[in-house]
Amino acid sequence: MKAKVVLLKSFTQDESAGNPAGVVLQAEQLTDEQMQHIAKKLGFAESIYVLPSDKADFRLRFFAPNHEVDLCGHGTIAAFHALLEHGFIDLAGKKQKKLTQKTRAGLLGVTCHKDGQIVMTQNEPVFGEIEQNKARIAQLIGVTENEIANDLPIQVVSTGTPKLLIPLNSLETVRKVKPDIEGIKAYCRSTTARGFYPFTTESPIPETDFFARQFNPLADENEDPVTGVAAGALGCYAKKYHIYDKQVFVVAQGYDLGKGGNMVVDVSNGVKVGGYAVTFGEEEVEV
Repeated sequence: MKAKVVLLKSFTQDESAGNPAGVVLQAEQLTDEQMQHIAKKLGFAESIYVLPSDKADFRLRFFAPNHEVDLCGHGTIAAFHALLEHGFIDLAGKKQKKLTQKTRAGLLGVTCHKDGQIVMTQNEPVFGEIEQNKARIAQLIGVTENEIANDLPIQVVSTGTPKLLIPLNSLETVRKVKPDIEGIKAYCRSTTARGFYPFTTESPIPETDFFARQFNPLADENEDPVTGVAAGALGCYAKKYHIYDKQVFVVAQGYDLGKGGNMVVDVSNGVKVGGYAVTFGEEEVEV
């Protein structure tokens, strides 16, 4: 048996950029083991499986190469783009259509726009522990203590997957981060954090508010190009700590990897993260 996988890049309209994902649009015949096999074979940060649901328009399951995850931002954007492109969603001439997805993180809204933008609703933020040991975090990401911002906390925030948000003092510092992968793994195993998200308000990308990187080695993704759930958490953090006098932000990520993408985060009413996607191919995987 072969499974047909649509290959997409999220948070971009450029096939050479963005975060890649594989989407199986009619996955109800696949077992958990087969889903995991496909995800490992593809090797993307996440592969997405679309299934029917009696509680939502679609049920989505997200698999990293080595395990299932609760929610994936770029995976949601990719899946709903593919559903639109392959006729599973009909806008019926409207400018937008509101839908729902059932995930392991809960029942969440998704809005598909006529211009191709997909906007996902994430969970209300959960602000976790504040890391007081600045020296430990600095060592784990290869910077000095003085290069971590003094006026903002290092804190775990989750809108679906908990991320350790690490405010750095400059674009130069973010770019020179050299993660201790094994150390980050050990840290994440001993805390609630599922990934480190160092960021700065200095961005080289026009009309963006943050420049960030994400390291999540527990998911076999040492550095993830563009991370929707981390951007959602950052938007909530920015609102809580009054980083900007606004509630809609654009987060740039992945540009130094050659896989850049922009995520629009709106925290004015709940948590919404939006972006575009582009299909770059299809693949058949033996299961």
